[in-house]
Amino acid sequence: MPQDFPKRITAETQVKFEISKSGLYAITVTARCKRKDDLRVEIDNQFFREIPPEKNIQKYNVPPAWNGSMLKGRSQTNIFIIWLEKGEHILVFIPRERAQVESFDFWQVLDTTNIEVNLEKQAENGNGRPWITIALINFPLKSIIAEASVDWHLFDGDDVKLIVDNEIEKNADSRLWRNWLWHATPQQIISSSKREQKTVVKDLDRGNHYLEFWADQTPTLHKVILDLGELDSEEPSANIDQPPPRIPTVDDPRWTGDFADDTDQMILARVLFGEARNTLVPDEARIAIGWVIKNRVESSRWSNTYWEVITTPSQFSSINVGDDNRPFVEDPLHKNNEVDKKAWKHTYDIARKIIKGEIADPTQGANHYYDDSISSPDWAKDQKPTLTISYINQYEVEVRIFFLSL
Repeated sequence: MPQDFPKRITAETQVKFEISKSGLYAITVTARCKRKDDLRVEIDNQFFREIPPEKNIQKYNVPPAWNGSMLKGRSQTNIFIIWLEKGEHILVFIPRERAQVESFDFWQVLDTTNIEVNLEKQAENGNGRPWITIALINFPLKSIIAEASVDWHLFDGDDVKLIVDNEIEKNADSRLWRNWLWHATPQQIISSSKREQKTVVKDLDRGNHYLEFWADQTPTLHKVILDLGELDSEEPSANIDQPPPRIPTVDDPRWTGDFADDTDQMILARVLFGEARNTLVPDEARIAIGWVIKNRVESSRWSNTYWEVITTPSQFSSINVGDDNRPFVEDPLHKNNEVDKKAWKHTYDIARKIIKGEIADPTQGANHYYDDSISSPDWAKDQKPTLTISYINQYEVEVRIFFLSL
């Protein structure tokens, strides 16, 4: 591995790894967080949110993240089943305060009908809390086979709960332990540990799915076998050698038809490219426009997601269907020329720096802007700009952009 673990992290930390063949991979991360500390990961700029999606995106309080208030210092293992293209990939650890990353590994999945995850993992002692999560990224799920052992400890016993996409798998054989698929009983003081294999049939359509194993006391999870099914030959991901639905990247930014599929960096870069693509426009203007959007995201007056702020009708002209710049929003590289390629990658990097706060806000908190190619909007009259940027366009005419905080 490119970095050694365990590793205590207090700031965003990247791990780069390379694969020699495109395919389906399992990425395994074990980490622990104390109270008031949290951790999440992004894989190639892709973050993981709640299921089903809510208006306000959750990133830390989701199964494939580490929630310190639930873990209370105990470890949790998250396994991401995801399609990866040949080449270099980046796993980013993003702590809230601090976290201890204990291990990171990955391996290729060769059979979608029989993904066997051998764990042989015993939980640390404690009350019910998240323990092991498997996140399927853009794949269906037919069934789950899991094998666990539970034992009785004087006044209490081990239990294991299984939650799939927020729904608890019920134990039909017990009324007392209805929410715990595996549970120990007092009789095991004599009979000792009980090892059981359970099968859960789901038949879930392709998408993101979270499988959560919760532990109470010290059970052992031996293995999990997933069946994603024989994928339909007419589907884009018909077999293990073909990818699931495409996620826009900097090198292939074509939109999927739904801007909600974009990462924050991707959709911010799209609108910056559409609004200020011209090479004569200074970076100062792109940065200022980006901060107008970020200031809205961080304000209670607007939605707190980039894609909702950006796609709100009549806010940013380049996003509007029929606008001359809309084709550059949908696919910044559709003209396939070197000038656009260079400008797009530069804009994409600016978007990242704005989101991460690596560039200071030059607008002093502005949340609106316009340029003097149009008459002053009614909302701008009698308002003093917090920033004015001037540049000479291709027609050798001065253009001024005014930024306001309203």
